[in-house]
Amino acid sequence: MNHKTLPCGYRFAQSIDFMRNKSQIKAMLILSVALIVAPVVIGLIAVPIGPSWQLMASRWWAWPALGAALIAYIPLHELTHGAVMLALSGVMPSFGLKLPYAYAGSTVWFDKKSHILTALAPVAVWGALLQIMIARLPAAWFWPLWIVQISNLSGSAGDIYTAWYLARMKGDLLIQDTGVRMSIAKRIRTEEESL
Repeated sequence: MNHKTLPCGYRFAQSIDFMRNKSQIKAMLILSVALIVAPVVIGLIAVPIGPSWQLMASRWWAWPALGAALIAYIPLHELTHGAVMLALSGVMPSFGLKLPYAYAGSTVWFDKKSHILTALAPVAVWGALLQIMIARLPAAWFWPLWIVQISNLSGSAGDIYTAWYLARMKGDLLIQDTGVRMSIAKRIRTEEESL
């Protein structure tokens, strides 16, 4: 269940902070690089780059279109987070930019499942849409679309890290994600519940 304010019986446990926590920043950056390198290697093994290069070279508009897709993906990613936050809480999220991150945030305290769903929604939704486009368009469009897919994956490194981090935590948790910092509160068992 999601709450507009932190309910009684919960206490701050820890945070995920991609602006200040050096070990979390490092883990997220390593994951981001892995989510670039692995798909590039898979793509090079699976599909030759030549036809895509010829397509891009023969159409003047292809390069600006690729650049526009990479730029447009950023607000679409955050709007997807925001739409899920709004659907799960009824509270309008906030959007912003704290370099190097764009973000959607909320003052709502989300339960663990809701927060994981919110975190993974953009990579799942846009990943599926891009894969459908890759499967349906001619093979020459593979690399331009694959580059956007790689951006989708690597741009979701913080979301994937957060989902993994929370999935490993035990207990009844509530998470408030105000943008680039997540506060995690844990339910405290009373003496009566312990008996």
